[in-house]
Amino acid sequence: MRVILLPLAALALTACAPDSARVDAEIQQFARTYVTSTDVTTSLNMLDQTGTVTSITGEGTIMRGRDAIRDHANKHIASIREQRITVGAIEVTRIGATHALVIAPFSATVAALPQVILAEGAVTLLVTRRDSGWKVVHEHYSYPTIRRP
Repeated sequence: MRVILLPLAALALTACAPDSARVDAEIQQFARTYVTSTDVTTSLNMLDQTGTVTSITGEGTIMRGRDAIRDHANKHIASIREQRITVGAIEVTRIGATHALVIAPFSATVAALPQVILAEGAVTLLVTRRDSGWKVVHEHYSYPTIRRP
C-alpha cells in the first residue's frame, strides 16, 4: 500500500507547486503595486475593509483603521506625490491559504531627482485573500529619518 501512496503524494505535491508559485507571484505583484503607489485612493482601496487594519510608519506612528490611515496620508499628500518608490526583491511567506507575510526592501527618491535618496528601508505587510483579491491587514515601514534634499 505504501508503494502506491508515496507516488500519489508526490504527484499531488507536484500538482500544487505551479499554483503555489502563481499565488506567490500574484502576492508579490500586489505588494509591489501597493508599496510603490503614490495615489492615496488607490492605496486605500488595497487595504482590508475591516476596522482592524493597522499601519506603523517608519517614525513609529501607529494608526488603526482606514480613516486614521487616510487622514495620515492626506497630511503628507504633497510629499507623497513627489516621491518615487522602488522595491527590491519581495519575499512571500504563506500563512495558510488566505494569508501571507510579505517583506521587501525599498528606497524612496524625489521623482524629479531620482539620484537623491530620501530613505532606504524595509516594509512588512500582512495580507489576506478576500473575494475582491489580496488586501493589506497590517503594514510596518522601517527606515531611518527621511533625508530632505
